[in-house]
Amino acid sequence: MFSKKENDTKPVIRNISTNTNITYIAEDCELKGSLVSVGNVRIDGKLEGTIEVGGDLIIGQSASVKANITAATATITGVVCGNIKVGDLLELSPSSHLCGDIITKQLKIDQGAIFVGTSSIVSDSIDHRDDASPEKKS
Repeated sequence: MFSKKENDTKPVIRNISTNTNITYIAEDCELKGSLVSVGNVRIDGKLEGTIEVGGDLIIGQSASVKANITAATATITGVVCGNIKVGDLLELSPSSHLCGDIITKQLKIDQGAIFVGTSSIVSDSIDHRDDASPEKKS
């Protein structure tokens, strides 16, 4: 009844990312300085300074950010003032307000989003860890 049969199939093992950690800046939190994370980050509060995220960055609808940003991917639904450099996809949702320059591989701007600045679309994957500023370094 419970004996193992020779033709039993083995379970499928899927390679799922183990990085499920999310750094969270709550709505009632205010930060000044640099935020650096190799994982994913969600910001719903206020942040002024610089942001460097190795994973996904989500800027929530209640967020107010004044910072130059680098990230692998980013979704903005709040207010951002600063330059953004994203290695893959940058999404601006209908409630987003972005004032700054963009460098990204893919850009999605939903109807209703407000964007003031310039955008540069690169065809190759970019190193999102470099400075978000579009100015060349000496």
